[in-house]
Amino acid sequence: MIIKAIISDLGRVFVNFDHSISCRRLAKLAKCAPEDVYNFIYRNKTDISLDRGELAPKEFYRLVKERFELTLSYKDFKDIFADIFTLIAPVFNLYVKLKKKYKFVFLSNTNIIHFETVLKKMPLKTVFETGVLSYKEGIMKPHPGIYLKAVKLTGYKPEECVYIDDIQEFVDAAELVGLKAIKYKNIKQLRRELAKLGVL
Repeated sequence: MIIKAIISDLGRVFVNFDHSISCRRLAKLAKCAPEDVYNFIYRNKTDISLDRGELAPKEFYRLVKERFELTLSYKDFKDIFADIFTLIAPVFNLYVKLKKKYKFVFLSNTNIIHFETVLKKMPLKTVFETGVLSYKEGIMKPHPGIYLKAVKLTGYKPEECVYIDDIQEFVDAAELVGLKAIKYKNIKQLRRELAKLGVL
């Protein structure tokens, strides 16, 4: 089956991110250890409720603000919380070339604060026509339904799409719904895997 569309994860495939950056900045304001902030947001899975759309962003802000007795505004909190992204330029350049031939759709487990920042600061629209976001759908990878929503946006069959992600569990879940799937490690490896599928 000929590949006609590429569905791509965003985090650690299209953009890199480092949660420790925002945790350090919030910890400095709270006069506590960065690990305390990291544990509250990520180890306690508070971020998962945000990513699934179960927790409103202002409620998330309130929880963090109260826990660490912060005085910063919601806008300042958003700026700190989301200032963690850098573009993975080799992948971006490859996707721009492939866009001439393939339809691109993104599929991301993320929250509205992070996504709006990526949309604003990264060249997302240069590559992707549309995409699926966990906070909008109320489900997250590896739920099969979220992959099928992305496939539907391509207009093609699952077997006509390749899915790219850095997490093996999410790659395996994509294959279970009929997608060709690649675990992203680096640009050279990605090019090799795409070549095997006849994409390059």
